[in-house]
Amino acid sequence: MKIHIPFIALLTVLVITMAVSAQEISVDQLKQMMSDSSQNLTTYTYNRTADTEIMYSNQSIHKDFKAVKTIEGKIDLAGMAGSWMSRLVDETNGEVLVWNGYFVNGSEWWKEGENWTKFVLNDSAGIMQDYNEIPGQVNLIKYSDVKIVGTESIQGEEAYKLNGTPYIPICKGICGIQLLTAYSASPFPKPAVLMNGSLNIDNTTLLNNSGTVLTAWVSKKDARLLRLDINSSLTVTPQILNMDAPEFRIHSTINESTVYGDFGAPLTIELPEDAVNQSFRMKGADWRWAVFGSVRP
Repeated sequence: MKIHIPFIALLTVLVITMAVSAQEISVDQLKQMMSDSSQNLTTYTYNRTADTEIMYSNQSIHKDFKAVKTIEGKIDLAGMAGSWMSRLVDETNGEVLVWNGYFVNGSEWWKEGENWTKFVLNDSAGIMQDYNEIPGQVNLIKYSDVKIVGTESIQGEEAYKLNGTPYIPICKGICGIQLLTAYSASPFPKPAVLMNGSLNIDNTTLLNNSGTVLTAWVSKKDARLLRLDINSSLTVTPQILNMDAPEFRIHSTINESTVYGDFGAPLTIELPEDAVNQSFRMKGADWRWAVFGSVRP
């Protein structure tokens, strides 16, 4: 078969072009661009869905806890305002918890059911940072071993797709939080090392029996975080915790997906008229919020 040289040359150019396109940006470059972008936000919204399942078992106990949480949030950094609406469904008994939070005019209000609470704040700027969650999510990616695994369209926008796992120190933190929250509804006694805060994860095999995977989609246009999925799992036994105790097993999984959008769009964040001011922060938030790592949304 006769092959024309110009055709071979064309194929060579195409291969080189494709290779250059695939390597048009490094992970480190993208991380820095994401960090810069997260510092230049004005407004955005987010929608989060999360589900968790915790299974407890020993010779006589087999108990499951399942819950699904959805959140809608608005952030106005220029106006120093934010809001979120969260709905948690306890699938084991059908109970629903609905919470709302507002940060407006330098004050914060939460609504649980029909009850409003006004928080006493000493650091309004710090509260605004809590509501503005994208920089923290970007830092999570920044301190993770991720790779660019391709490109996809998210909300009609071309995005880099990243996948990987957090660095060990962050994995330890996630592992510790998930361990504590797994014991929130546990039928088994909480170990003394958790009660007194003396647990050293390095003296256990928790890291070998847990895992966290991040998948992120980052805009090719301006390096904004468009979506972040976090999937984590943890298995606990007396042997894993390196302690003497009757045999038991706890297995916990959390799957969370957050989509960000409406960057720079006009937002209206106003405290509802039915808000009732209180002078003190609520105490003893429902333990089921803790299974997602925080009593905050």
